Amino acid sequence: MSLGFSHNMMLAAYGTAWRIARPFLDRNKRLKHGLSQRLVPYGWSKRAHVWIQAASGGEAYLAWQMLREMPDDQQLTILLTSCTKQGIEVLEKAREWASKEKSYLDILVRYFPYDQPHVMERAVEMVAPKTMVLLETELWPGLMTACAVRNIPVAVFNGRMNPRSLAGYLATAGFWRRIRPAMIHAISDKDARRYAALFGEQGVYAMNNIKFDSVSVGRIRGKNPLIGKVIKKNTPLVVLGSVREEEESDLLDLVTRLKEARPKTSIALFPRHMERVGVWEMMLNGTDLPFVLRSQITEPPVPGTVILWDTFGELGYAYQLARAVFVGGSLAPLGGQNFLEPLAVGKNPVIGTSYHNFQWAEGVIDEKMVYSMDNVDDVYDQLMRILKRAAKPEVVQKRFAAWLKDRQGGTMQVLNALWFLMKRAN
Repeated sequence: MSLGFSHNMMLAAYGTAWRIARPFLDRNKRLKHGLSQRLVPYGWSKRAHVWIQAASGGEAYLAWQMLREMPDDQQLTILLTSCTKQGIEVLEKAREWASKEKSYLDILVRYFPYDQPHVMERAVEMVAPKTMVLLETELWPGLMTACAVRNIPVAVFNGRMNPRSLAGYLATAGFWRRIRPAMIHAISDKDARRYAALFGEQGVYAMNNIKFDSVSVGRIRGKNPLIGKVIKKNTPLVVLGSVREEEESDLLDLVTRLKEARPKTSIALFPRHMERVGVWEMMLNGTDLPFVLRSQITEPPVPGTVILWDTFGELGYAYQLARAVFVGGSLAPLGGQNFLEPLAVGKNPVIGTSYHNFQWAEGVIDEKMVYSMDNVDDVYDQLMRILKRAAKPEVVQKRFAAWLKDRQGGTMQVLNALWFLMKRAN
């Protein structure tokens, strides 16, 4: 497929921007992990039927959910990629799970290549997928061009697009329309209309968010691995989950005030990005607050200790043990983090007012299952109210399950679309 002179000129300019940025990107702390894979060396991947790109940890869980619901008669080789270390860690767990539960699937996990056009051309040629799947908001010019040239259909699943992003894309609308995805399933009618404004209405649909399918309402099965090893049984616990850099000063103040008011209450502090753990260590060292790194715990610390979580994959278990929960990314204008996880284990979370990344789930806020507070003072007050009298977990779960019921089924919707595209590509 030929894309035309103007498209190739814009792609060349895009490639030049990559060449200029590459020396800086190669030294980036978050990108240094998997650098050799990002450059697509010989043998980076074998051929795969499907390539699924998941930007980070959240999208990686969506890819895992797709694996969970794949039917037993689909013997496929699937390449899973992610841009971040956390995303790769989730995908590796998904691969290990699939090797036991879906052994007919051959799962490969790699870091997502740099989108520098010649690098991505090499990657697409090496993988030669029948279908390329992009999860949520990712539109990569190098990748999509390489797929268009080879007539490989691109699908955007669980798609979302905000007005600001749409305005940016519309500035170069002709470029994007020449490499438009074959199919787009967006998580709301509003998101679908924004995609349609850029690409046209053909092949654009609304869907239920896959994230609703991954929410399992109920307590985590089996004994919680944190009990008796990290947290003493019946220890009052506040969990501050997915804390972002921009809200650290506010939350340090929050931790201090909670400790003054509730000296016997432990606080579990989960930075959203692991590279912030060192910064939190320095900040906590500047206070009189007793704290310990999660990785250094060999037996439960005394109640009232601040536990700085420097390991990945245990936030759900901590939510289960919490009496009160704050979910970060919401006090600063960052769009919020996943507040459905604590709801699933019967905890009414407290958040700030920035949650536009989760507007698809704002109904739980409207129904007062999640408390959205204007500032850190109000967050503190609401956490204190919950610490004094928390709702019974089973009551919270019952309300949440009823709300969730009609919003599930998105995974099967996109899998059916995937099978359609793959059959059409044969």
